[in-house]
Amino acid sequence: MRLYGRIIHYLLPHKGVFLTAIVAMVVFGAMDAFSFTLLIPFMNALFNHESTTVAAGGLLGTKQDLLHRMLRATLGGLIPAGDSMTALRNVVLVMMGALFIKNIADYVKSYAVVVVEQRVTRDLRNDLYDHVLALDLGFFHRTRAGQIISRVTHDVDELRSLVTTNLAEALSSLIRIVFLMAGLLLVSWKLTLVTLLTLPLMLGMWDRFRKRLHEGSLKILNAFGELSSHIQETVTGIRLVKAAAAEEYEGERFRVLTQINYKAVVRTERWRRMFPPATEMIGAVAVLVILWYGSRLVIVEHSLDGGAFLAFLGFSLSLMQPVKTLGRFPATVQPGLVAGERLFELVDTPRLVLEQPGARVPSTVGAGIRFEDVSFSYVPGEPCLEAIELSIQPGEVVALVGPSGSGKTTLASLLPRFYDPSAGRITLDGQDLRQLKLAPLRRMMGIVTQETILFHDTVARNIAYGYDGTTAAEIEAAARAANAHGFIAELPQGYETVLGERGTRLSGGQRQRIAIARALLRNPPLLILDEATSALDTESERQVQHAIDALLQERTVLVIAHRLSTVRRADQILVLDAGRIVQRGTHEQLIAEGGLYRRLHDLQFQTDAEADGADGADGAGAAAGAADGGEPVEATS
Repeated sequence: MRLYGRIIHYLLPHKGVFLTAIVAMVVFGAMDAFSFTLLIPFMNALFNHESTTVAAGGLLGTKQDLLHRMLRATLGGLIPAGDSMTALRNVVLVMMGALFIKNIADYVKSYAVVVVEQRVTRDLRNDLYDHVLALDLGFFHRTRAGQIISRVTHDVDELRSLVTTNLAEALSSLIRIVFLMAGLLLVSWKLTLVTLLTLPLMLGMWDRFRKRLHEGSLKILNAFGELSSHIQETVTGIRLVKAAAAEEYEGERFRVLTQINYKAVVRTERWRRMFPPATEMIGAVAVLVILWYGSRLVIVEHSLDGGAFLAFLGFSLSLMQPVKTLGRFPATVQPGLVAGERLFELVDTPRLVLEQPGARVPSTVGAGIRFEDVSFSYVPGEPCLEAIELSIQPGEVVALVGPSGSGKTTLASLLPRFYDPSAGRITLDGQDLRQLKLAPLRRMMGIVTQETILFHDTVARNIAYGYDGTTAAEIEAAARAANAHGFIAELPQGYETVLGERGTRLSGGQRQRIAIARALLRNPPLLILDEATSALDTESERQVQHAIDALLQERTVLVIAHRLSTVRRADQILVLDAGRIVQRGTHEQLIAEGGLYRRLHDLQFQTDAEADGADGADGAGAAAGAADGGEPVEATS
């Protein structure tokens, strides 16, 4: 019931339109039942056409029960005495009027339901997307992208049908059943009770099918999510797939997933398709019982006239459709209910990084940054960082070095609050980061990573991403400072050139310079460089390094170091190993101290010296590089 309550919650903002739909349903149901009631005077007028003195009371029935009194009150003035053809004409005109009103109501109902359906879809998808964006990075590391995409797209569509179309159909059918059942009871309560004998059988069948379809729908949606994940992974990694000639392997993996999806759908549809004919059979049995027992009431017991019996048959046959719709309801709503469970499971995923009430806007970096006994774990009991003590003064360049997996990127990710520490605290100007507003905190930081993220948009909009109100001149100035204006100007539409998905139209070095231009445009007081040149060739690295040199001016910088050219100029170097700071100092101090930094330095120096020695044209350059102390300090990246 809690799930239903949460689903209905999305209808409440649009209750006015939905109430309009309900009113239209009531009018539709009333006119539907009324049109069948008109069969009584119509049949009486038809079979009394030879009489020249037919009274209005005779055409409308002489019985004093509620149904006939209602007919006389409604149509008494339209049935002239002694004129069957006029009476038939008037009854037909009333029928036409009832049908006209009925169809207008049907249109209003259908259109109102579509409006509500699309509004609910919009609101639900917006809420879900906003919540996903607000989740911490750890969630995205734990959850496959295809599963997230499947829930925001496919599952929302399934839930939309449940909230609007299925619910509206069920409600409309219920209203029609109420009016038609009232008509049945008014015509003959005995015949109605006989008809209802099939109800327990119908209810028992509904429950059995509901359980089967719920299980099957869950398997289908999970299988669809796995399919989406596989497609997303293959498309984004297509270069690796082709380089490894793994098309056949990936195709086989995909066929396994499609087979799982096929089996889940077929098994579920076996039950779903079985339900309508089973319902139809029960309804057919009910109609046959009505025909037999109703005929007995007319011919043997004389308690029912022919016109009333025909109206009862009309009511009964008309009742079949809404009953079948309600009968299918347990089957049709299962995908929506399961989708709702999956959606609200995502909505209920806790946001681990929250903005506290009363959070303040951070000032510019003036008193520095401190890590005070900071520890962090992605998984409880498995610490990635332990007892980190670190002080960064304004304008300082601090480098993080160490083997892969030592916690460098994790430590840097704590500054913009991509994660919060498991223990300890990080302060900016003496204030705990958790007491500051998130968006202003992150806007005062420029982050350039090894993997550059560009969107399928223009160059200008990629540079100005997240920075509103910028001008073309400011964008160009940032690009020039990042050593990117030259290649941008050579693109087909310059700054208005639309880049491919993930910026595939550009080289690695060009993408990095776009990212640096983005950071320069913000003019952030705090800069985080996460191995920004490690994946580049020598020429691209040189161009990007020039751009980084411009970026470092008069800023507080945290560098995850890969190239010694950055590390040698750092005000302090922190050496991490297994989540702990094992050494700290300047380059010269750490070389003299020995330890892990010296080992990493010597290993990298030896590798670079061998590479330079193999290049005869650059032998002198290699010697000069050796004299300067080598290049990188990190064994692996």
